[in-house]
Amino acid sequence: MTEIPEHLLKRSRERRAALGLGGGGSDDAPASSDAPAASVPATTAAAAAPAPATPAPVEAPKPEPVRPDPPYIQAAKRRKRIPFWALPVLAALPLWGYVYVRTLEPPPAGADDPQVMGATTFAANCASCHGGTGGGVGNAPQLSDGKVLETFTDWRDQAAWVRLGTKNWPSANYGDTEKPVGGSGGTMPSWTTLTDQQIAAVVLHERQISGADMSETNPDNADIYAVARGEKTLVDAGLGPVSEADGVTEADLGG
Repeated sequence: MTEIPEHLLKRSRERRAALGLGGGGSDDAPASSDAPAASVPATTAAAAAPAPATPAPVEAPKPEPVRPDPPYIQAAKRRKRIPFWALPVLAALPLWGYVYVRTLEPPPAGADDPQVMGATTFAANCASCHGGTGGGVGNAPQLSDGKVLETFTDWRDQAAWVRLGTKNWPSANYGDTEKPVGGSGGTMPSWTTLTDQQIAAVVLHERQISGADMSETNPDNADIYAVARGEKTLVDAGLGPVSEADGVTEADLGG
């Protein structure tokens, strides 16, 4: 900035005083000449720059209220969990239930049933000579139509004859009718290979096809069913009167 000479400033003050514009002091001119120039830019800048707007406060969202679990879920959370060792036990429960139910069912008629065992033993060992229905084949005696009941009134005499056969029978005759051993009836094998149960069962079958009442409810059949079921032996049932008279012993019944 160029400095104004003092004599020019003085002349300017005098001129202003003559026109009635004020001034005249030595300190007024600089103040009056410099103040407006300095204040204009400041005022203009202040007016031009708007005050920054204060942002409105943002309200935080309220958390949703926690809803209680339904009663069945609360009960499930309170219930104790199944321990891991119980899983094999639970897996085995169906098998245990099946076995338990089967134990409640009556056993089916099978090989251990006296009548089934008798029919099976007869078909395997006797039918080739006596026929499938006991009618007899060749010179083998007939068993059906009451024939076996005529020869053996007591089933125990018949059981002894089946056990010993022609070879081991101690007398020349056998049965109630005193049939000759090894006569026209041919040779009777000694069935020492059959058990007491099988002999009792086959005798039961032969007497049944001969027409006798061999039902288990018949009290006369208690001993033969007991032997056929393995509850007694032939020795326990005892000797029949005819076989005992012919010399058969309890030791012979043991095979």
